[in-house]
Amino acid sequence: MLETFRNAAKGWLAKVFMALLILSFAAWGITDVFTGMFSAQDLATVGKTRISSEQFRRELNNDLQRLAQTTGTALSLEDARRLGVDQQIFDRIIDNAVLDDRARQLKLTISDKAIVDEVAMNPMFQNGAKQFDPARFRTLLQQNGLDEATFLATEKQNRLRRTMTDIAAAEATLPRTLTEAMMRYRDETRDARYFSFTVGEADVPAPTDADLKKQYDATPAAYTAPEYRSIAVIKVEPSDVADKLALSEEEITAGYEKFKTDYFTPEKRTILQLSFPDMAKAEEAKRRLDGGEDFLKVAADLGAKETDITFADRTKADFLDGKIAEAAFGLSEGAVSAPVQGDLTIAILKAAKVAPENQKTLADVREELTKRLQLERAKDEIQSIYDAVEDARAQQTKFEDIAAKAGIPFTLVPAISAAGVARDGTDISIPMKQEVVKAAFASDVGVENDAISGTDSYLWYEVREVVPSALKPLEEVKEQVTKDFVATKLRDLATERAKAMVAKAGASTKLDTLATEASAEIKSATGVKRNDVSEAFDGMAALALFAAPANSLTWSLEGDGKTARIIEVSKVNTPAFAAASNDTKAMADELKLGLGDDALAVYLRAARTHADVTVNQELWQNIRGAAAQQ
Repeated sequence: MLETFRNAAKGWLAKVFMALLILSFAAWGITDVFTGMFSAQDLATVGKTRISSEQFRRELNNDLQRLAQTTGTALSLEDARRLGVDQQIFDRIIDNAVLDDRARQLKLTISDKAIVDEVAMNPMFQNGAKQFDPARFRTLLQQNGLDEATFLATEKQNRLRRTMTDIAAAEATLPRTLTEAMMRYRDETRDARYFSFTVGEADVPAPTDADLKKQYDATPAAYTAPEYRSIAVIKVEPSDVADKLALSEEEITAGYEKFKTDYFTPEKRTILQLSFPDMAKAEEAKRRLDGGEDFLKVAADLGAKETDITFADRTKADFLDGKIAEAAFGLSEGAVSAPVQGDLTIAILKAAKVAPENQKTLADVREELTKRLQLERAKDEIQSIYDAVEDARAQQTKFEDIAAKAGIPFTLVPAISAAGVARDGTDISIPMKQEVVKAAFASDVGVENDAISGTDSYLWYEVREVVPSALKPLEEVKEQVTKDFVATKLRDLATERAKAMVAKAGASTKLDTLATEASAEIKSATGVKRNDVSEAFDGMAALALFAAPANSLTWSLEGDGKTARIIEVSKVNTPAFAAASNDTKAMADELKLGLGDDALAVYLRAARTHADVTVNQELWQNIRGAAAQQ
């Protein structure tokens, strides 16, 4: 919720892009997943503002579709309910209504002129000369189903909300001591001396049957096989049928004409461009070039590096200034132009490299084009195959026979877990794996499931067998239980010896003495930081190092579970606090942002508490229940 308000406070361009993205779902023709689900009743009231179930439906639908567009994975209504997305959206709608109601109480207003001025300054609505383009503005709105009045009214409302939330967030004050403490905590470094020792399996007595039974009974989850399911899959996509489609010479020729421009590469040039504030300076530079001076030398004298003046591999359309483009593409390779008066600047141009345009012939692209045309036609065949498969399923035809008759792939997975692996732990590869496994584990044997649709593709699946999760017999996993027992004992033994060494050091024994007794080499590490994991100090070792005081000994286990490290905290380096440094300012900004979020949360809770908010709980619970049942 707070992130929504924070995002709403960002710049115009990002906000308009997001608004257009959301609204463009309507233009793309995506079906409203809640059509007909809720009746248009009042779901809540905030002061004089009424929130209808239709408004909630619309915002929930927009959010889910935006998530699907962003992630590529559709979120079901049940997923949304389980993750609390529906509640978050409802809270957001109420909070916005509370802000609107509060703004009315405070009689806050924003002039139409202020909104119009911001729209005019938005680069999205400007032309190449950075001037507001009314036609472009109206076109973008029309493309997304908006009119000017609705757009400007919405922006006016959002501006009022931002004004109130920004004031609330800005109220947070940051104590200097907090910034200083956080900087010292983050930047503190320590020097250490340490050595490691390892315990071996020879130090662990052979486990008895009772030991193994105890290990087995203590951690049953480690020896429990997951549920497995046998799944039959048939699928069809253009590539499954494309190779079987024959094309006539006339069709290939027509296809070439249709896609001819796709096999055309426009002329590209590498242009060197010197820009000048006036024609006199440009003509002076031109005289130097005509006198034989190097183009780059003249550029350097003008304060420009080669990278500043080089426009590599550009097409004519890449140049925003039409007059500059015409002059650049009128030069022969190596030639230098006279001063060119463009729309935006005065320039001298050099054609450093010219790559002519190229139109590939039918012979050049025949193989590639044929595959492309086959795939295009195959897309038209998919629907007829889908209908044939559905008809066969209605007649209870086996998947194997359906696939054979239709000439499409059939896959039988003998056993797969919800994690997508076989009994032996190997990964199983099947089409649309994530969707199939999720759907199969939500289905059952004998259930006729709807096809899963992809991009120009369909996939059908059925659960053939369910093998329930079960604890494996001890005899079957005895080898693994033995390994786990030994690993546990090694970890315990390494821990006991490390603790004993540190305790012994407490009686004035030094690290050097302990290392000699353990026949271990002492190593050193300097400048270790609390949150920096290195080869010398991993997370556990660094945690131990920073948990102990200076000039003391501590210990940590290493990743293999059988090696322990004895650590001497040689030196604690506390950095001086530089209040004016950029790093400190960045830390202060980060802390202030966090405090601002907290202050905003408090403000919203207080505003909501004092607002006249009424929720139709019966309708809300019905809506949530309806979503859960879809």
